[in-house]
Amino acid sequence: MSWLSNVSSLKQQVTAQVTQGLLSAPKLLESDYDAIIKKVQETHKPQGRQVDNLDGLFSIIGKILLHDNPKSDHDEKSIVHEVPASLINKICCKLACNCTDRDAEETTMTILEKELQNYLWDEKLVIVAAAFAVNYGEFYLLTQLDTPDPVAKNMAFLKQLQFIKEIGSASQNLSGAINELIHAIMTLIKCVLQFSVLDPKYFEAEEQPSAPTEIARATYWTIHSVVTCGSYIAKLVGLRNQNTMAEMTSRLKTLASKVSSMQKVLQVKISHRKHEIETYKWLINRFNTYQDHTILSDLFDVEGGKTALVVGHDNKKEVDINSLKGSNVWLLISGPGACHAEMKTLTKLYLKLQTKEQNRYHIVWLPIVDEFNEREFSSLQSLMPWYTVRNPKIIKPVAIRYIREVWKFTNETILVPLLPKGHAKSLTPRTLDPLWMSGDLLSLFSVHYQKKSLWHQNLQITLDLLLGGIYPEDSSKPASILCLYGGEDIKWIEDFTTMINRVKNSTKISIDLVYVSKNNAIDHYNNAIFDFITAKKVGGYWKADETHSWHFWTRLESIFSWGIRDGKNAKENDTMRDVMSLLSFNGSYKGWAVFGQLGSSHKVVKATGEVVLDVLLRINNWWKAGTNVDSFMLALNQQIEQHLKVQKHHCYHIVLPITVPRVPDEMMICAICDRKMGKYLMYRCCE
Repeated sequence: MSWLSNVSSLKQQVTAQVTQGLLSAPKLLESDYDAIIKKVQETHKPQGRQVDNLDGLFSIIGKILLHDNPKSDHDEKSIVHEVPASLINKICCKLACNCTDRDAEETTMTILEKELQNYLWDEKLVIVAAAFAVNYGEFYLLTQLDTPDPVAKNMAFLKQLQFIKEIGSASQNLSGAINELIHAIMTLIKCVLQFSVLDPKYFEAEEQPSAPTEIARATYWTIHSVVTCGSYIAKLVGLRNQNTMAEMTSRLKTLASKVSSMQKVLQVKISHRKHEIETYKWLINRFNTYQDHTILSDLFDVEGGKTALVVGHDNKKEVDINSLKGSNVWLLISGPGACHAEMKTLTKLYLKLQTKEQNRYHIVWLPIVDEFNEREFSSLQSLMPWYTVRNPKIIKPVAIRYIREVWKFTNETILVPLLPKGHAKSLTPRTLDPLWMSGDLLSLFSVHYQKKSLWHQNLQITLDLLLGGIYPEDSSKPASILCLYGGEDIKWIEDFTTMINRVKNSTKISIDLVYVSKNNAIDHYNNAIFDFITAKKVGGYWKADETHSWHFWTRLESIFSWGIRDGKNAKENDTMRDVMSLLSFNGSYKGWAVFGQLGSSHKVVKATGEVVLDVLLRINNWWKAGTNVDSFMLALNQQIEQHLKVQKHHCYHIVLPITVPRVPDEMMICAICDRKMGKYLMYRCCE
């Protein structure tokens, strides 16, 4: 969370003020050790909100510590039952039993670790203040020597508290320091309560790795101050030494100054947070009343008359947002993991659309990144012929918050259409799954694009579905069989291509070969494969860094994702079984092959390399000379299925990218044996 620029300068002033008063303080007060605050944060293990009416409890505490008695709407009887009396009593005892300054440090951490670790930050402070109010209230009542209550008066005499007022100025100064510290503590707690209302995520989340350090520091020093003040009050029993009182006074004033300084820092943050919230609400209203492209200006923080957008591949030209007036605009929103192949493929579809629609459609790229990497940004930007943000840093934090919270952006690339004369309902984020399946960028502008499932009863994994828009069909030639194959076992590739040539010679059937790299392959590792294909002239190949290969595998992942969203699994749905079988090839080193015909309604024939070689090796047993291509495909499929039924062993695994929706474990069924698949986590780095 970002704060106002003057926060750091205020911190410096605060540190200077506090340091001046720390010369006579305990060693711990000389510096806020990062290790201590880190330890405080480590003790914080909240289990949700446990005290619902903190304001009511805080009001009761104020009546005791500040003698503040405003009219209250709170039911005090119900409020006190929200915090267990035993907890308050435990903390009361710890406050009263603390003896030395060093004990104050240990007592503070003990309270945080053992008594309050499961409470939220604001709850910790109010509960400790409640315990302190009990001790202080008793002390206050006993020091009222004019009280008509004989029990209170006699208890005060037994504790020799009457000497406090008899000492004179020393006791008055100490009383003033106690009141000063109490006011500082109560003001800071009130500030934290305001903060918790403004930013509940910092207080109610189960895990708070990003909880503000200032909140943890304020919590520690507030409790430390309460412990110190409580111990001083306990020491006043029979105390007559004015020097001791003077030392107590100095120490309490130092703590009051420190607590007050922290409150000022938090108050600045609260003011800034209020401004952020108001700005966010304003932005939400702007999108709710969206009318045209001018809303783009509200997403950027640009100074000095500079433009927010540039356009062009290499020589970026600065452009005004008004140049988009009257155009259909997509916001292309991507995370730090956007890949080059994805953008290259999108560029092809975009340029195709621009030619067809005479430049009536435009894309504006908004990269959402936590850390700006200029080299990576420039590399991706150079691939884009459309409008791009000049620098990711100029995207307003409130705009990023809106994108994440309202459009549910989670680093998976999305497109959001901005129509020339649109409305709020048209601002619906589109995932790119339908685009990779259809290859039709224009279809994403349809309001109904997600209402019709890509899965239907007769969906078949045909070659047209797999390669539409990826592999051009030559209608001037007779329909031939297209065989896609892959794997990184060059020995199998040599055997397979040799076998295909034998099949072509014996059957007189035309079979075109295309080698498809794994989408996470390292191309220079496969140079031997590419050199072999080129030298032997056994078809073509798609490298991993080429859009054809990326688009092929991504289309399969998109089909799989839509199937998961529609509740499909391999055990009950044949199409899902086929998709998972194909995806398993992408995660395997071993060979594989897929046979099909463009323009045919029949689904593809597929198998692992070992099975394919074994079936083709026995082609004379199942192939009848003179039959057509359809008969060959049907017979090939039957042989593969029969082979799988008697196969004694298989190793079947699928590698899914993080962009695929969360898959319920029970939906991952082996496409071969119908058993539930095991799940493993894989980390990978390839350079």
